Amino acid sequence: MKFTDFEDGFRFELANREFARLSMSLLASRAATHELGPFFVAYARLEEFSAPRYLAAAERLSIRFRPSPRIRVRGWLTGRTPRPLLRELLRIAYPRTVEYAEDLRRLAASGPPGEESFLDYLVRQEDLQVRMMHAALAGKPGDALKAAEEFVGRWSQTP
Repeated sequence: MKFTDFEDGFRFELANREFARLSMSLLASRAATHELGPFFVAYARLEEFSAPRYLAAAERLSIRFRPSPRIRVRGWLTGRTPRPLLRELLRIAYPRTVEYAEDLRRLAASGPPGEESFLDYLVRQEDLQVRMMHAALAGKPGDALKAAEEFVGRWSQTP
């Protein structure tokens, strides 16, 4: 995925985070007793933790964002994925997330001065998602939950 400029790329990332927040919140509640339940709980927790950081960055950068109805519908539909298809959903999302993490590295490198801490967060949270997905696909969804809690704990200390 190539972005035309930082603002375009950051708006795309804001939309992606809102989609993930909506879908993972639904999946976390629906998949609580599923083998992948801890992964979805971890992912939802990460998205809830990240949301205010992203909104604050958008405000600092004067980038206006309002989730489109399409994002909301897509989040709701993904959040309603039937339980028997949850592993398949994750299997499909994993390589796309790995690729997207590289896109975010390039986006962060083109970011504005003075935002280094947030841009570091932007890249690290996506890398965490990759590690969490890998753990869940390897049959260790509890490791995803532990990694997310450690990440949130570490970044709670950082503005």
